[in-house]
Amino acid sequence: MSAVALTLVTGCEAIYTCDGSNPDGQAILIGGRHVLGLLLPPQADALAAALPSLTQLDATGLIAVPGFVDMHVHAAGGGGEAGPSSRTPEAQLSELLRAGITTVVGTTGTDSVSRSQDNLVAKVRALSADGITALSWCGSYRLPPATATGSVQRELCLIDSCIGVGEVAVSDHRGSAPTPHELARLGLEARVGGMLGGKAGLVHCHLGPGAGRLRPLRDALACAAGDLPITTFHPTHMDRRQALWVLIAGSASCREVLRQYRAQQVTLAGVTVSSDAYGSLPVFDERGQLIGYDVADPGVMLRFLQAMCCEEGWQLEEVLPLMTANPARILKLPSKGRIAVGCDADILLLQKDTLELQYVISKGEIVKTPEWVRGSMFERGPGIRPRSPQTVGV
Repeated sequence: MSAVALTLVTGCEAIYTCDGSNPDGQAILIGGRHVLGLLLPPQADALAAALPSLTQLDATGLIAVPGFVDMHVHAAGGGGEAGPSSRTPEAQLSELLRAGITTVVGTTGTDSVSRSQDNLVAKVRALSADGITALSWCGSYRLPPATATGSVQRELCLIDSCIGVGEVAVSDHRGSAPTPHELARLGLEARVGGMLGGKAGLVHCHLGPGAGRLRPLRDALACAAGDLPITTFHPTHMDRRQALWVLIAGSASCREVLRQYRAQQVTLAGVTVSSDAYGSLPVFDERGQLIGYDVADPGVMLRFLQAMCCEEGWQLEEVLPLMTANPARILKLPSKGRIAVGCDADILLLQKDTLELQYVISKGEIVKTPEWVRGSMFERGPGIRPRSPQTVGV
C-alpha cells in the first residue's frame, strides 16, 4: 500500500467551512484527497515538527473557502444557433481552475446533433482524470432525451458520471414544446433512475423567455397526480423572471434578483449560482431573429462573488453557499461544497480584502498557484503546466 501524501495549509486568516460551523483553526491538514483536520497554530506547528517531509503551503494573508460547485457547464461545448461556425469551444482545465471551479456538471444544450452524449461522457472523464470532479447531465434541450445507453434509467444506473437529465428546454423556442405528460414521464424516469443508481435523479430544466414560464412544470406535477415531488424539477436561467431558484452568474439581472430576495427576507437555501460556461449567449429580437452572439466565461462565478462582497456589501458567508454548499446538497454530493473533516479537499485560497484567487487545491492536490496553473495534456500558454501522459490515469 502506497503512503498517503500529506499537505498542511498554514496561516489562514479565516476558514469559511460552509457547513454551519465557525472553526477557530487556522490550518488545514490534507491527506490524499480528503480533509483530515482543522488545526490551531500550536497543533500545526507540532505536526510540522514531527513530520518534516509533509508539504506545507503558507496561506498568510489568505482566507480558505470551498471550491466552487458549478452545476451548469457546457463541458464539451455548446452553441450552434448561428450555424456550424458558432459551435462554442470545449472547456479548458486551466480556465476552470483559474475560475475556482473544482466540481463541474456538464451539459449539452441546443445542439443534440453534433454534441453527443458519448462525447460529453468522454469529456467529463478527461476532466476528472486531469484533477477536478466532473459529472454530467444526460439529454439536451429536446425530448426524447439523448442518452448513450438508450434510456434515462440505464444512463443513471450505468454511467457513473450521470446524475440526472438536462438541460431540458421549456418555454423556449429552441426546445420541443414538451407536453405536461412528457415532462411528468421524464420526471418519473429520472426519479427512479436516481433511486437505482444512488444519484440525485433531477430534471435540470432550462427556462426560456417564453410566455409559458414555469407553467409547463406546474402542469407536469399536476399530471403526475402527486406521484412526483416538486424537487424533481430543477429549473435554471430563472433570473429572467422574478421567481428564481437557479441563477447564472454572468446575467445582468442576477445581482438585482438577489437584492430583491434579501429585501423580502426570502431564504437563499435553495438558490444556486452557475456559470453556463462555454455555452452560447445568443440574443434574439421580438421576431425570434438572432441579433447578437457570445460565449459564456467560467470566470463569472468568481467575479460574481467579488462583486457581491466588495460592491454590494454582502457578507462572504451569505454568498458562498450559493456556489458551494447549496449545489452540493441539491446534487447529493455530501463530500463537496464544504471544508470539513472527511470531505474532499477542494479548497480555494483568496486574498482577504479583494477575494482575488491565489491557490486552488482540488482533490487534495495543489493545481493552481500565483505562478502557474495545471492544464490538460495539450494545453499550452504562459503559466500553464500541462499534464504529461505519465501522470494521467488510464
